[in-house]
Amino acid sequence: MAYSDYGGYAYRNGILIKERSDAVLTTEGIQSTPGMWPGFVIPEGRTGGSFHVLLGDGKVLVGLYKQSHVAIYKDGEEIKLVDLLPVEGIKTYGEDSYVDSEYYKESGLPCIVTVDDYQIEIYWEETDNHYQYVRLTQPDGNIWTGFSGYGVGMGLEDAGYGFSTSQQEERLQELFKD
Repeated sequence: MAYSDYGGYAYRNGILIKERSDAVLTTEGIQSTPGMWPGFVIPEGRTGGSFHVLLGDGKVLVGLYKQSHVAIYKDGEEIKLVDLLPVEGIKTYGEDSYVDSEYYKESGLPCIVTVDDYQIEIYWEETDNHYQYVRLTQPDGNIWTGFSGYGVGMGLEDAGYGFSTSQQEERLQELFKD
């Protein structure tokens, strides 16, 4: 089961990539333990840099954690999402590293940011629970999509929480159908 009862799925060009669920950025590259907390077997998973979903295979990577935190890395260095925000006046929390997603939930608009030529689109939604959906479009034409939230995703498909992983897959496809 995914850690903290949160999970998600990652897709590269529409194909599920299980190894990008419960993934960790390590000194040797990306490692994962799909369906369980990486810290059990990957020491670096205990000290941060672990995500429910990790998108990208270029110099920009996007990590999804729980239902609202999106971490962006360029060449291994974190770039705070709040420093890239296109809308001024959005509240932030935790040393300005967490975006108050209520603005985006209420407006239904995506948060769209660009790092070099990598475009990142984020939707935060509250339906039966809180979820985040992300698309990373790379300059080489590869497109990564993913979602994370409570009670859904890798290892939580049959956990009995009452939340539907398949519904989140459908919603992800609806949001990024173009």
